[in-house]
Amino acid sequence: MYSENNLIRSKLKGFTLIELLAVIVILAIIALISVPIVLNLINDAKNESDKRSIDLYGKAIELAIARKSLTEEVPSGNYKTNGNTLTLEDNEFSFEVEYEGSKVECNLIQLNDDMSIALDDCKVNDKKIDYSYGQIYTKLEYLESTGTQYIDTNFLVNIDNYSKVRFVVDTEIIYTKRWCLDGSSNAQLNAIYMGVGYNKIYYGIGNDTSTGVEYNQNRYVFDLDVKNNKYIVTNKTTGEYAVNLDTLNINPSRFNETGLYLWLFGYSGENSKHNAKIYNSKIYKDNILVRDFIPVLDKDGVPCMYDKVEGKFYYNNGTGDFKYE
Repeated sequence: MYSENNLIRSKLKGFTLIELLAVIVILAIIALISVPIVLNLINDAKNESDKRSIDLYGKAIELAIARKSLTEEVPSGNYKTNGNTLTLEDNEFSFEVEYEGSKVECNLIQLNDDMSIALDDCKVNDKKIDYSYGQIYTKLEYLESTGTQYIDTNFLVNIDNYSKVRFVVDTEIIYTKRWCLDGSSNAQLNAIYMGVGYNKIYYGIGNDTSTGVEYNQNRYVFDLDVKNNKYIVTNKTTGEYAVNLDTLNINPSRFNETGLYLWLFGYSGENSKHNAKIYNSKIYKDNILVRDFIPVLDKDGVPCMYDKVEGKFYYNNGTGDFKYE
């Protein structure tokens, strides 16, 4: 039986050296695992904060442009900064940006023709950040297919939506054999297209329909508005209508549920392409603009179409390279 002194000594007994070493090793292992994780979380949080600073700076510039454009035209181009003042390169035009936050400096501040802003090569508080604001591109006059390139618009036409579609292409057809069309067509099914066949202007909404108008190699705006039952082809140079139909020949039995995607520079189901220049193209669904394509060079100098609605680049799905100007 323990005496009172033995009981007290038992209660005061501490850890052995081995137990202390074991605890220290465990704590060291926990530190080795947790410290890098915590540091990475802190670093990620700082990077996200820096990216948000660039976003806020870009939005502040957009707001300043919107305000400035109420009183005068704001020219597109590349701008340089001096404090909160933005000045167009090689020009005296400038405007003030109201921005309070982390110090943001960007070597590229680009105002595009559509008044969208792109920022690149940016620093936040003198720290370089691998992050861009907006899409960086160089606007072109047109893209030209040599006959093997095409753009898939990723817009599906099928039995459910063909009657809601409006498809507009500003184009100059250079060379065609039998057909020269833009759209979706598969022999007997899924056809919505417009362009030229047999040297006459055609369109299709489930079937091949000639307008009876002879085609010449000018620049035309083809506007097939199935939603509003119209087909208008306008000579871009003269502004005169080559075709102006307010009643369309439609055959819905030629559509199916699967459908096909609209193409530029060709029609998809037949995998047929042609030689033409496209200056811009728009796709509407239920009178809502869902694609607004303009020809551009991306930041790497690759010719493609940029969709202003999605803020997305659409690249060549064919072979060879687009020509452009």
